[in-house]
Amino acid sequence: MGIRFLVEPQKRGKLHRNLYLPLIANVCNQESKPDNKAEKPVQTGQDFPICPPSHRKKGGKARTHSFPAAPRADPTQNQGENTMKRIVSFVMAVGMALSLAACGGAASTSTSAPAASSAAAADSGEILIGCLQDITGNTSGLGLSVQKGAQAAVDEINANGGINGKKIVMNTYDTKGDVTEAVNSYITAVTVDQVSLIVGPPVANIANAIKETSEGYDVPVVGLAMDPACQTKSEGVPYKNMFALQPSATTQGDIMAAFAVKNGYKTFGILYNQENAYSVSLLAPFVDRLAEENITVDNSMIVAYGAADTDYKTLLLPLVNANVDAIYCPNYTQQLVAIETAATELGYKGKIITGLDGAPGFNTTYGGDCSNIYYINNINTEDETIAAKIAEIQNDVSAPNKYFLGYDIVMAAADCVAKVGTDYTALHDALENLSYEGVTGKITIDPTTHMPTGMSMYMYTYDNQTPVMLEQFAG
Repeated sequence: MGIRFLVEPQKRGKLHRNLYLPLIANVCNQESKPDNKAEKPVQTGQDFPICPPSHRKKGGKARTHSFPAAPRADPTQNQGENTMKRIVSFVMAVGMALSLAACGGAASTSTSAPAASSAAAADSGEILIGCLQDITGNTSGLGLSVQKGAQAAVDEINANGGINGKKIVMNTYDTKGDVTEAVNSYITAVTVDQVSLIVGPPVANIANAIKETSEGYDVPVVGLAMDPACQTKSEGVPYKNMFALQPSATTQGDIMAAFAVKNGYKTFGILYNQENAYSVSLLAPFVDRLAEENITVDNSMIVAYGAADTDYKTLLLPLVNANVDAIYCPNYTQQLVAIETAATELGYKGKIITGLDGAPGFNTTYGGDCSNIYYINNINTEDETIAAKIAEIQNDVSAPNKYFLGYDIVMAAADCVAKVGTDYTALHDALENLSYEGVTGKITIDPTTHMPTGMSMYMYTYDNQTPVMLEQFAG
């Protein structure tokens, strides 16, 4: 049976479309996109500010730590070559879009039906949105969970009359966990299908890949990328279309460190993926909060790895030999399972503190005793309504927290559309001033960062395989 979480969006407002295509000059001025190739291992001992200005508390000064840092390319090299590549990429993308349009198709993958177009949706009195997720790649467990939650919200809204009498149609675009595929899918969504809004991914690397391209279009991307750099430019102003509806990595890293200190842990090791924006973004806030509590993590206890590094026993060995109280591992589920397995085989008896991806289904994927895991979560599983929904979807959804986040994105966006319609300027302004009570909490967007303020998070552990909620933290 279905569970209805929230009242349907308010039925008022006028619908209108207003999309623009960018000039090639806009593409020429974009920064280079991150690629999806593994970087070479880096050396330790390089000083760099772990908390960029846009991530620091107001009035704070940059602090430097000798973390293992990825090498940075000289931005002055190969500028002409990079510009030409961007021009060629843009022309190819436009050519692809025009070819697909001529054939009546789109480079999108829908889990239910062929991709719709804005014109067709408008003719049938519908509102077209996109859902840009990893459906078949390495992070498909996360992407599919977001997509299913978003679709549940679409179905609920439509079952209750739609938005101002108009049904929502959602096209799903498969990024395959690849940044190039993500950019191509994004361009298809906004140029060929001309969606009004995109449900964005929970993966920071993908959000980072599309953020510059999104500047040339008038389509909001409402996603879940925790890395503030996905939403905010280096000069401190937000990317106009990039929004996140969950607390930032700055907030989440701070909460996890505060929780660890509060529970008596004093010595820490850190294992993080230097090639993953999500993992890197959670590093500085955790270390900074420990520093505020007069706890310093020695550089020898901070271990960086990349995609090519899969010998987790060797990576963990110095931390295990040091007998640290806890190891901080902000990584994706597959890596966490391998890390937990290696730590257990090494005989580690301390706690492992993870990010969101230590939440279910980490436990079922790992399959063993997870009692030494601490993780942060967006949802309170002790809430009866949430618990009942989790029981309903448990055989179909691998990451319940992502399901509820996807649900909240569509419901919050639909609330905005109900009030102001799909005119870009009006919808953008409504999202910048969003205040919405969702399943995952009260979502209040800061227009200067395009991220929420004051959202609660929850710290959990496991009793063997069973999640146990320990404490709620206000944002």
